[in-house]
Amino acid sequence: MSDGEYKQSIEDVRVIAVQHILNTWAEKRQFASKTFFEAIWHASTEILPALEVQVVIDDNNNCHVTTGSSGYVEFGMKPPVGMKLPIRCWIHTHPFGSAYFSGVDWTTVNTWRNLMQEAYVLGGVEHYGYWNNKEPNLLMIKDE
Repeated sequence: MSDGEYKQSIEDVRVIAVQHILNTWAEKRQFASKTFFEAIWHASTEILPALEVQVVIDDNNNCHVTTGSSGYVEFGMKPPVGMKLPIRCWIHTHPFGSAYFSGVDWTTVNTWRNLMQEAYVLGGVEHYGYWNNKEPNLLMIKDE
């Protein structure tokens, strides 16, 4: 496979991963659910080759998804069109299987803390870190 074919293949898989998450969201529309976490984790670790995924649920209950590298994800040059603040929930994966808020994650949380209600970092379906703006200095970790 040539470099160009590989890049196109990865982009095709990214589209499939995003659609998988959006389809799951459309069925339930519950962000703090095992079903939604499973869909996000599956997209990050099974559909994609262990790449980070970021999901933002906005104030209109719309789901915005982007994919990144094995260690970083952002909206970057493709900001979510039509996203309404405040952010109800930000979820992202650590596909290497460790649920913690990294320095970059804490910077994101601190930047958005007044406009974000809660955040999750998934290190597995039932292994995740949780933050909310009612207790902004507390991070809870759930481990299977």
